Amino acid sequence: MSRISGIPSGNAREPAAVAGAPTVHTGRAPRVPAGLGRVGREVWREVWAAGDGAYHPVTDRWVITRYCDLHERRAALVAEIDRDGLSVEGSQGQPVAHWALRYVESTERELRAIEATLGLNLEARLRLGLAASAVRKQSLSEFLDDE
Repeated sequence: MSRISGIPSGNAREPAAVAGAPTVHTGRAPRVPAGLGRVGREVWREVWAAGDGAYHPVTDRWVITRYCDLHERRAALVAEIDRDGLSVEGSQGQPVAHWALRYVESTERELRAIEATLGLNLEARLRLGLAASAVRKQSLSEFLDDE
């Protein structure tokens, strides 16, 4: 508290208590869908691990599969842009923005919407009243070693 006004100063001495995500499934994560490529498989595993029991294989697998498919799409589009450059030759020989840029943008918009649904970003977790249990468990040194 501020000594002058008696109003809390906003400088907390202890971190606020944060509730963990509710556990809806205690079993193993479902198998990676056969149609996913390397990027999608990696995202699948990371999402189920980050969920730490908050997702149910029967009801949530389709949303997570869609999220992984979108990551696959984004990776393919970015590879096209990396190969060709940000601009390509237009119909009159002039440089124009790469055609894939608009698809990357729309794909990322869809990804952000699903991230909010699944609570995969800080804002969504705060809005949903959840803590990212995987982040909470991970120490700073593990985080820094992962980069």
